[in-house]
Amino acid sequence: MPSAPADGTSHVRPFRRKTPVTLVPPRRRTAGYLALALGVPALTVLAPTAPLALAAVPEPATALTASAGAPEPPADAVLAREPARPAPSREQFYLLLPDRFANGTPANDRGGLSGDRSHTGFDPADKYYFQGGDLKGVTERLDYIKGLGTTALWMAPVFKNKPVHTVGRHQSANYHGYAITDFTQVDPHFGTEADLRELVDQAHAKGMKVFFDVITNHTADTVDYAEKQYGYRSKGAYPYLDTEGRPFDDSEGMREVDADSFPYTPQPRTGEHDRMVPDWLNDPTMYHNRGDSTFAGESALYGDFLGNDDLWTERPEVVEGMARIYEKWVDDFAVDGFRVDTAKNVNMEFWTEWATALDAYAARQGQPDFFVFGEAFSADPVVMAPYLVQGRLDGTLDFPLQAAFRNYASRGAPATDLSHVLAQDYRYTTDKADAYGEVTFLGSHDMGRIGSFIAQDNPGASDTELLKRDRFAHELLFLSRGNPVIYAGDEQGFTGPSGDVDSRQTMFASKVPDYLDDDQIGTDRTHASDAYDTRHPLYRTIASLSRLTKAHPALRNGVQTERYADAGQGVYAFSRTDVRQRVEYLVAVNNAAESRTVELATGSARTKFKPLYGTSASVRSDAGRKVRVTVPALSAVVLKADRRLPAQAGTPTVTLEAPAPGATGDVEVSAEVPGDGLNRVVFAAQVGDAPWQVLGSADHAPYRVTQHLADTVQARTPLRYKAVVVDSRGRTGSALAATTAGQPPEPARPRAVERDYAVVHYRRPDGDYDGWQLTAGTATTEFTGRDAYGAFAWVDIDEDAADVTYTVRKNGVADGPARTIELARTGAVWIEQGRDGQAETAPEGVYPPQDARKAVIHYHRSDGDYDGWGVHTWTGAAAPTDWTKPLLPVGRDSFGVTFEVPLAENATSLSYIVHKGDEKDLASDRSLDLATYGKEVWLVGGADSYLLPTVGTAPDLDLSRSEAHWIGADTLVWDVKATPATTQQLVYADRGTLSIVDGALSDEGRWLRLRPADLTDAQEAAHPDLAGLPAFTVDPRDRDRIAEALRGQLVATQRVGNGALLAATGVDARG
Repeated sequence: MPSAPADGTSHVRPFRRKTPVTLVPPRRRTAGYLALALGVPALTVLAPTAPLALAAVPEPATALTASAGAPEPPADAVLAREPARPAPSREQFYLLLPDRFANGTPANDRGGLSGDRSHTGFDPADKYYFQGGDLKGVTERLDYIKGLGTTALWMAPVFKNKPVHTVGRHQSANYHGYAITDFTQVDPHFGTEADLRELVDQAHAKGMKVFFDVITNHTADTVDYAEKQYGYRSKGAYPYLDTEGRPFDDSEGMREVDADSFPYTPQPRTGEHDRMVPDWLNDPTMYHNRGDSTFAGESALYGDFLGNDDLWTERPEVVEGMARIYEKWVDDFAVDGFRVDTAKNVNMEFWTEWATALDAYAARQGQPDFFVFGEAFSADPVVMAPYLVQGRLDGTLDFPLQAAFRNYASRGAPATDLSHVLAQDYRYTTDKADAYGEVTFLGSHDMGRIGSFIAQDNPGASDTELLKRDRFAHELLFLSRGNPVIYAGDEQGFTGPSGDVDSRQTMFASKVPDYLDDDQIGTDRTHASDAYDTRHPLYRTIASLSRLTKAHPALRNGVQTERYADAGQGVYAFSRTDVRQRVEYLVAVNNAAESRTVELATGSARTKFKPLYGTSASVRSDAGRKVRVTVPALSAVVLKADRRLPAQAGTPTVTLEAPAPGATGDVEVSAEVPGDGLNRVVFAAQVGDAPWQVLGSADHAPYRVTQHLADTVQARTPLRYKAVVVDSRGRTGSALAATTAGQPPEPARPRAVERDYAVVHYRRPDGDYDGWQLTAGTATTEFTGRDAYGAFAWVDIDEDAADVTYTVRKNGVADGPARTIELARTGAVWIEQGRDGQAETAPEGVYPPQDARKAVIHYHRSDGDYDGWGVHTWTGAAAPTDWTKPLLPVGRDSFGVTFEVPLAENATSLSYIVHKGDEKDLASDRSLDLATYGKEVWLVGGADSYLLPTVGTAPDLDLSRSEAHWIGADTLVWDVKATPATTQQLVYADRGTLSIVDGALSDEGRWLRLRPADLTDAQEAAHPDLAGLPAFTVDPRDRDRIAEALRGQLVATQRVGNGALLAATGVDARG
């Protein structure tokens, strides 16, 4: 990481808690090229040295030339000194859970607690409970870990946890360490601080770094809600209110809040008062308090993590508090870095501020190379990279490459799949990180083991084949770029079902039935015995690969350049080049069932490449710098050139291409360098007249990096760039380019009605729908769907379409006239053979009532292939599934297949994924909002919205009428249908200031939240004209503001989940 500021000042302000707390004034807090809330620059700032004129800047020069006094571009020599490997790139991690690795003493098995497992959390016969492993056990086995070639030990969290966690009727222990109550102590189940200090000291003495697994997203579940409801409540329908009742968006700045500001009313769970340490974590206003996450959409950032309390990480106090917590562990134990849990579930601005603060603090403690990498679970580099580029982390767990490794080594996927993932490595480049610093792995304690994946992907394979594939996967891991991780037990051939708890077997002898029946690759041993066998074939393979890469460091962090990729199964090949020695290594891997001979490009002609690994044959490049290499089946070969690459002739040159004018968001900056020499290009940028900042460097063609332009960068702001090329002899060349920023798009205003489809339900008494088609514009589709009414067909609609005109035809003959669906009113209509017109609501009595005990999902795939597809479920399911054992279809019809999911009691949503093995129907997780859509839905494969039922109708917004009636002290009567999917509120402001503009209120004013209620007999008698109408009462938390509200303008509003207005009217205050 970069060093501390020259003035030695702290990046973290002193933390002082106040209740209520006045926080940062409302403003846009976006990381980018502006100063951060903690006062630290987002990127390395470069001081100008020798001024360089912008003569090379393209026209119009008047728009792109820096203002007088603005910093000049940095000198070539300054950029050339930027490190080629800004983050560690030669580590070899060993991941373990202290509870599952080794039991050094049984004295701490129960964590100093008494009673049964529901109190102590200890039950060695149940995989969901503590097994007895501890820090002493890890210390005693450090030589075993070191024997693999390990350079860095990564342990799951060791901080004090709530011993047992209960969700519904399911109880389990927090043996994994991710439900912390005291962030300042070691969990007694694992030992003491002295045990931890001994472990760290001994690991350091043996040449191994120590990384702690840390959590900033959530704490243990100690906060309850007075409402005793826990379904997620969205920001749109349930915004935060400041202490004056004004709604606000916390992503745009904080306001003064108290315990009444939240969707739910937070309160300590029974017996949990003041349990959290440090004490500021006992303040309920430090949490989001929005209910349980569905792990989809907004809730992934704001929802409680399986009941664990989600911290309000948008608050500066939380950023600072979390920085203080983990500074202590850096200071007290001299740890070498952190792996950050659930990074994807925290807002990006938090990471920018927190990671920069930890970076600076560690540097001041003498650890300038302190390394922080995050878990952001996604197989898409586009999703992962922002955690480095914007979030300022040093690396991430490389899920995209993990998926590619598995697919190639275990499933026989095309070599081009690997090529596609590695071609996106440039996305990870920053001034302090790059793809070489990514943390690579084959499996983990969260997703499952590589042995499990190989066994699942190759059913019926012999142990010999499984072992060969397992070895091959590790060869691929160790010979590719990145810092490889070995998950404890993988080196012993552990398998088991994938997923978290089933992949957390003990290394010591187990009593867990589900573990005892697991097969182990490469051995006849079972989990009834200890598993620390240094003679196991996988242990020896890993140790051998480690020795190879240590003897030849270029195989760990040398320039990686792709040389070959088969279009199908077969060879993937690349060079790893030692820049200082200018020595090239060739690496070729082959996932085919037979050996393959391929022709590869190299960096030098007539050069002998000697065998290092996987082969005994030397090869020689021809005059065209090509070699022919034979790669055995499911194997890797490594060859080393016997002489240095030829030096590049002449001074290097570079041309630089800026983004096109109008750049916004994430943009690419690229450069071209003539020839194919061993060059590195360093990029820098200037936004407006701000200081120049390093974007990072690229060490092979195509030379490119990404830049994130914050949405605070105004349109037509000049963007200036410089690139410096550095060749293998240290000679440089440079180029300048410039462009202008565009106008960031405004966020789309939420709408009460959002439709992707128009659906026509069609009934024919004879039930014969063969040949009948729905035609709308140029679209024609069959009546594929079937339901209780008859058949249905659908068409996609344009985003801005107001209506859809359609006909129903067979062989060119229409059944009835052309009809039009007004999309603001409905997205589905019902028609009948031989009758004109259409119904916008389903005919009464046609559809049977839904079974409240289950959710029904009808699933359609355009390819008609449903083999192997199932549904994985968790939140809301009565019995959440294992990933490897999804729910299978219960039926099939002309639409597709049908899944039935038994629901948990009082479920408000169902989280699920439709998948086939590791192939997902949709990249993101799905969540079915039962209040909005009911318990039966129709889903089209690959779409993120439901085909049926269609929801939403045209909003009724008219403030010229007073359709709502205020009666009594706290009651509103209003003829609107309140559902679990809507919220109602009274908005008040100074008289005459509220109006409807573009479907929204001109000012959100101040709110009195409303709850559905019933009129009393006395109220009905006093207001007989209102008897039987829906009634609402003011939330008790807001009643102290009723008198003030009645003195101003009152508007009754109803909103859907995204916050859009569904209804709005004036209020008749009868008293």
